Amino acid sequence: MVSKEIVEQIRDALDIADIIGERVKLRRSSRGYHGLCPFHHEDTPSFHVYTDTQSYYCFGCHEAGNVFTFLMKTENVSFPEAVKTLADRAGIELPKYEHPGERSAYDILDLAAKFYAEKLSDSPRVYLERRKLDASDITRYSLGYAPNSWDALVKYLRSQKVSDKQMQELGLAQEGRYGLYDKFRGRVMFPIRDIAGRVIAFGGRLIDGEGAKYLNSSESAIYHKRKNLYLLDRARNAIRERKRSILVEGYMDAIRLHKSGYSEAVASLGTSLTQEQAETLSRFADRCYMCYDSDSAGQNATRQSMFTLQKHGLDVYVVSLPEGKDPDEFLATNPSEAFEESLKKARPLVVYYVDAMRAKVSDPLTHKSAMKELFMTLSELEVYEVLAHKSYLSEATGISPSKIEEWFMSRSKQSAPTDTPAPMEVKGAEHPSEAAMCSLLYHHVECRISLKADAILALMRNPTARLVALALVMENVDSQYLLWTQLNETEKLAVLARGDEICARMKGLSMAEKFRSTYITLCDRNKARRIRELTAKLQKSEATPEELSELMRLKR
Repeated sequence: MVSKEIVEQIRDALDIADIIGERVKLRRSSRGYHGLCPFHHEDTPSFHVYTDTQSYYCFGCHEAGNVFTFLMKTENVSFPEAVKTLADRAGIELPKYEHPGERSAYDILDLAAKFYAEKLSDSPRVYLERRKLDASDITRYSLGYAPNSWDALVKYLRSQKVSDKQMQELGLAQEGRYGLYDKFRGRVMFPIRDIAGRVIAFGGRLIDGEGAKYLNSSESAIYHKRKNLYLLDRARNAIRERKRSILVEGYMDAIRLHKSGYSEAVASLGTSLTQEQAETLSRFADRCYMCYDSDSAGQNATRQSMFTLQKHGLDVYVVSLPEGKDPDEFLATNPSEAFEESLKKARPLVVYYVDAMRAKVSDPLTHKSAMKELFMTLSELEVYEVLAHKSYLSEATGISPSKIEEWFMSRSKQSAPTDTPAPMEVKGAEHPSEAAMCSLLYHHVECRISLKADAILALMRNPTARLVALALVMENVDSQYLLWTQLNETEKLAVLARGDEICARMKGLSMAEKFRSTYITLCDRNKARRIRELTAKLQKSEATPEELSELMRLKR
């Protein structure tokens, strides 16, 4: 059992916003962060992270807790497992307890990684050197070698008290006619790590013997290919700092980019990008540069994956490398400045897709079907994303920009939701959070100090609530309340009463947390209102270029 002191030490060493931010796309608010709740479906953020108390709370489903409970609920792990994961993250060594015959999946895979690293002999080192990787690269990325023998790893793991069943469950060994044998043989090994840096699987590149060129671990209790990205554990901070990710196909592509200074690069593990991978990337930055292989298979994967990314709120740009090479080949023979130029020339998704369809659109034999495919595919995107490139689409199709805008606007009107979800119903004309804000301003001087008159004018939409809030900030609250009572201004008194009722429902929250949540809700409400206004103008073709830019910025 880990002591309370160590648990507190781990909590103090970590920032809950960093841990939650790896799983939830957080945006900074006035006094913390907020985002879409990971515990229930919602369209408007009601999940709040408080760095001052190192806690979280959702006003929608009422989930609450600290960094340990968050990991337990999102990863479905026990408290001891959460403690160990977070201790590793914080660099805190836990007391060791002996459990005869028991090894965790992470321990077993770590043993395998060390075994492979120790077996990296002359032949595989020559291969890696040909790929222009030196000894420091091999160590940094924990590269190894699976010997081309029947059961070298099996024998080693058995000597470490690992059961045959565990080896098979983790995809390290397979049962054959003559017993258990190593799954990976004669391969350079690339450990795949989760976002916390723990080995969860392997990828192997054949250099000795026969078989598929690449072989990957099968899925297990801790490894789900669709949810993971190679080198994300190393790239996450750089993605946040540079506000972009670079997505490639292969292990060597990602390693080469990191070696060249592009530490925001990740690889999709050789698969078409999944929704889970796209969602993971969207939590760290809003922009993604895709740089898949330039062959036909790579370009098909690009077209499939880029729409998955865009539909998860990412601004997608497609990188095309000169000479038709993949990132590893290109950077092995060119300076990083050359790759930077390719990034600068990257095409937005709509432009790239229009270019990809040009040949079919221009061919009389395929023109009709290609035009239908082009427009129907683009109609799946947000209308403002397409109309930002309507002139380019016009030039490629021969259809006037106004006709293009008219068609996409008509499609948008057919498919767009009627409105954002209505707030919870409370008797009275003002928004519930406006009433709550008035109550907080009346009862707490700290809240009155935090808001100035101009902020109230921007926050409040209801005239009565606005007058109440302004009076409370600018006048003596006791005198003002007495005056409203004497003048029988029931509407203003009712706003305060409704606000008291709403604040009373926020059980378990401090005054500061209530104020923070109410303020964020009002800001989000006003943002949603502005988006509706601009969208309506866009649908009527009345939006100015400045308003279109504002809409794009607000929707990110």
